[in-house]
Amino acid sequence: MSDKGVMSAAPEKASYSIMLRPHRSLSPKGFTIFMICIAAVSFAAGLVFLMLGAWPVFGFFGLDVLLIYIAFKLNFKSGRRCEIVEIRGDEVRIRHIAPDGQEKTHAFQAYWARPFFQKDRLFIGCRGEQAEIGEFLIEDEKEEVKGELDAALYRFRNNQLEV
Repeated sequence: MSDKGVMSAAPEKASYSIMLRPHRSLSPKGFTIFMICIAAVSFAAGLVFLMLGAWPVFGFFGLDVLLIYIAFKLNFKSGRRCEIVEIRGDEVRIRHIAPDGQEKTHAFQAYWARPFFQKDRLFIGCRGEQAEIGEFLIEDEKEEVKGELDAALYRFRNNQLEV
């Protein structure tokens, strides 16, 4: 059987899109340098205690390095999450992508959708439904995102966005 008669629709292009990610100030290279420094200082301090005869302390310095390493790895893992907000067709879609790759999507009718603050949290709402965005952003960044979304939705409602 031939597939020649089957038409496939091209994916609809978003007319507005913004990706939100948690800020991580330490790069992977910086993390490696930091861990080498921590390990060197801990090893040197451990050697001092080892020479003084307090050999169990040497192991605790190694445990400290391990715990710092684990804490940073967990922090980097949580930094892999992201949120994508896009205006596509006549919808506002919000995709929450967890660090493990699981995705949760919310969709609102773009004409009626509005970003708003509620107790220092940023939401997009439409007709009684709402979804939080940018939970990991600081207040100034949330205000900036709200301003961008307000402007994009205004342009959509006034037919100034490419749909």
